[in-house]
Amino acid sequence: MTSPIFRPAFALCPSDVGIILSYLCASGCRHCLYNCGPGWPAEPMSPETLRAALEAVTLWPSPPQIHLTGGEPCLHFPLLLQGVRWASDLGLTCYVETSGSWCRDEDTAIDRFRQLRDAGLAAVLVSCSPFHAEHIPPARTLTALRSAVDVLGPDRVIAYLPEYVRLLESLDPDRLTPLDRYEAELGRDGAARLLWHGYGIIPGGRSGYHLGHLVAAQPAAAFAADTCAGEMLYAPHSHLDLYGNYIPSFCGGLRVGDWRAMPELLDDFQAGRYPPLIRLLVERGPYGLYEMAREAYGFAQRPEGYAGKCHLCVDVRRQLVARGEHGELQPRAYYDHF
Repeated sequence: MTSPIFRPAFALCPSDVGIILSYLCASGCRHCLYNCGPGWPAEPMSPETLRAALEAVTLWPSPPQIHLTGGEPCLHFPLLLQGVRWASDLGLTCYVETSGSWCRDEDTAIDRFRQLRDAGLAAVLVSCSPFHAEHIPPARTLTALRSAVDVLGPDRVIAYLPEYVRLLESLDPDRLTPLDRYEAELGRDGAARLLWHGYGIIPGGRSGYHLGHLVAAQPAAAFAADTCAGEMLYAPHSHLDLYGNYIPSFCGGLRVGDWRAMPELLDDFQAGRYPPLIRLLVERGPYGLYEMAREAYGFAQRPEGYAGKCHLCVDVRRQLVARGEHGELQPRAYYDHF
């Protein structure tokens, strides 16, 4: 029986909900938790679906703030702008996340940020990191930061993370900088401090596979005591995507249910009715998922081990998705973009 600890006053009640307009971006960064990149369909969330997602957010007893994200949401600027207007009309605090990949010139950047501000945008978060600089010339990211501050003011612009702004300013503004450079110049430990620990990497999505060598790997059993009750039920930060998936916490490729049926979904979680894989993660964590996959399907863990419990979870899910038996493993295309 599930312990009462798994059912607080209100399950699935985040304070910040991201609405993923699409998984398309120009980068495909190695740290991406959602496996975004240029290989995804170019067609974004429809306007009708975006409106429905915003209205779904208002169904919580205390509606959270929202952020419009991707992928790169500015690739779909008319839709993004309409979403900001609708969010404002619904009384939702709304910010936008961007990598600045589209900021080829300051005039365009300032014009777009002005339109977003006038539509009711509360803030802009600009992704600043070595991971993005591997795919996006630093000049574009820095242009996005300067232009956003010019339009919105410094109190409404978030550099994520601010310490990496200085790093971007030190790089060739018009050239890409491969991540391998940091390991070559700083060694593995120095690169780990800069790339893994400095950024606070979560070893889900691509990161465990592409960056996990920077930290000590551990066998699956090392995570036997780690459950995912917090991530599945109480996560303050979650996402609704264009395919109807409610993605808890930062768990790309995993859905707790269909946000298009939000009242029923909230009722189910309040009553402790969870989909099978979600219940397994709540009660036994990724190691429980691994044991199930090993017993049912002969799953074998990676001989080289895992960079964290999220890496283990993703690795097991990559094996399970091929079975086609688990509706929680969505969107399926996520598993094609490692």
